Amino acid sequence: MTTTTRRDFLKTIGLATVCACTGMAALNACSMIKGVSATETIPDYAWKRNDDGIIIDLAKSECLVLPGGAGKLSVDIGDEKPLKLIVVHHEEGHFRVFSDCCTHGGRELNYLHEEGKLQCSSFGRSEFSMKGQAIKGPAEGPLAVYPAEKPNHNALIISVL
Repeated sequence: MTTTTRRDFLKTIGLATVCACTGMAALNACSMIKGVSATETIPDYAWKRNDDGIIIDLAKSECLVLPGGAGKLSVDIGDEKPLKLIVVHHEEGHFRVFSDCCTHGGRELNYLHEEGKLQCSSFGRSEFSMKGQAIKGPAEGPLAVYPAEKPNHNALIISVL
């Protein structure tokens, strides 16, 4: 029969506590561990508000010129919080616009062009389809999707109201 010393007992309890805390953090990762999006910010001079939404000058938005590019912007729409958007140049001439807030923890998103999806920048790595549907991770709800049209070569109009 082996005896456990007080020191061994405390080590075991400490290790169990660390494991339990780590497990809880993993279960609630998006809301606890702050991620930073790698998505470039669309410059302020490249877009403007109009009555119904936002007009982006694509000639001034280098991050949106080629398919696979993405950019983010934050728009004051008079509410308490600004509206955070991620604009994705999904295919040649086709753009998609989503809320830039993970539906689990509210963190920013990254666009993974090669995989055709959006991914939360936080530890939990929730993933969303190009239709905004949650496809992986702790997020269960879809992203808000905003209509966008490209009436000419250099303009993208996003309806936000």
